[in-house]
Amino acid sequence: MRTRREFLKSSAFTTAASIAGVAGAPQFAFGQSSNGKTLIKVFMRGGADGLHLFPPTIDPFYREYRPNLAIEEPNQQDSYTAVDLGHSYRALNPNLELLKEIWDDGRLMIAPATALPEGNRSHFDNQRWIGTGAQDNYIDGYLNRYMQLVPGVEHSLRGAILGKTSRSREISGEVTIPAISGEGGFDVSNRWFCTDPTSGACAEHELTEYMRGFGTTEVNGSPMEQYIRDNQFSTVEAIDEVAGAESSYTLSGAAVAQGLDYSETQTGRGLKVAAQLLKGNVPLEVACIDWNVGWDSHSNQITSATANDRFVNADLQTGARDFLTFYKDLGELIDDVVVIVGTEFGRTVLENGSLGTDHGHGGPWFAFGGPTNKIMADDVSSLEMNGLLLNRYIPTVTNYRDILGEIMIRHMGMSDTLVDSIFPGHDFTDLGLFA
Repeated sequence: MRTRREFLKSSAFTTAASIAGVAGAPQFAFGQSSNGKTLIKVFMRGGADGLHLFPPTIDPFYREYRPNLAIEEPNQQDSYTAVDLGHSYRALNPNLELLKEIWDDGRLMIAPATALPEGNRSHFDNQRWIGTGAQDNYIDGYLNRYMQLVPGVEHSLRGAILGKTSRSREISGEVTIPAISGEGGFDVSNRWFCTDPTSGACAEHELTEYMRGFGTTEVNGSPMEQYIRDNQFSTVEAIDEVAGAESSYTLSGAAVAQGLDYSETQTGRGLKVAAQLLKGNVPLEVACIDWNVGWDSHSNQITSATANDRFVNADLQTGARDFLTFYKDLGELIDDVVVIVGTEFGRTVLENGSLGTDHGHGGPWFAFGGPTNKIMADDVSSLEMNGLLLNRYIPTVTNYRDILGEIMIRHMGMSDTLVDSIFPGHDFTDLGLFA
């Protein structure tokens, strides 16, 4: 994948040549509009704690095993009590309270015990396997395979990595995907292609214009040179699309009325670019964003064992605010967009001696928008079974591939016959989480 930083280090010809992928000539993301549907995957890298995000406050063992980390039941005197979802077992972390509006609208699904069943407790293994859709380190990401297998109209921004420039395994592969770090973060410049190369300023983006001309000029070169030329022109087209969407974008009145706006975090930037593209009629079909708040909470998961405000987490609050901003910003367009948020595994039931938790199995996933049902997916009913603490770990009750497969079928319109190609060796189960 070619990032803006790499572009900045190259001249036009080096840029054109280096766009070629490792495994032969690449493809840009030419694909269908999927009937105007979009899937955005948000990854919580590090192993998020499902018992913290969606606490089972009524479970008597919850406080026994987490004397310091347990959040109080809703409607208690403590200022940071869990938020009541009207569910018999799970509540909502108070820092995520803004998500309750989406839940109350009937557009939020929570799957609190989700993972790759055959996975382990290694960040690196699980992130790779979840990204590829199987315990195979050498195949393309499942979203990239989706774009390869589902044909459609050509567009250079069918898929994208948003809010960052680092790779997302889910969307990496044969189809070359652009990375857009944020507003103004997707242009091509080089100081030697400026009017005044000594100034270091490149406001005119003359390298972009050079690439545009090179991409539209017929050349009698090798097939690889022709392919590079075509891909370079697609890059410029994508730059134009992003710039156009950004210039015409305004935050919706509904978001403004609630005092909402996107943060400057990776998540906020990524969701804002997604909103700009979608509101600008760019047929973005799949995208990857990261939500990083220090999920690998071996220590200091809360600020204190005794202070009343020990559960306050500004990063969690910011993430919830970004999600609600996106939900309100899209307005009716949210009917065509599903945002799925997940992690590689959960955390231990038992807190450790450092006010933290260690690597576990089943972890928190949730989704909103599109045909998402207001539902709590299958879950444990107690933190103990037959007098034993669930072997220290929340089990994997929901296979994440069933959630993604159902979104692809129910929302994106993909044939169910393709599920075992997207997720090799997986026997798909329709869980009814999406209408």
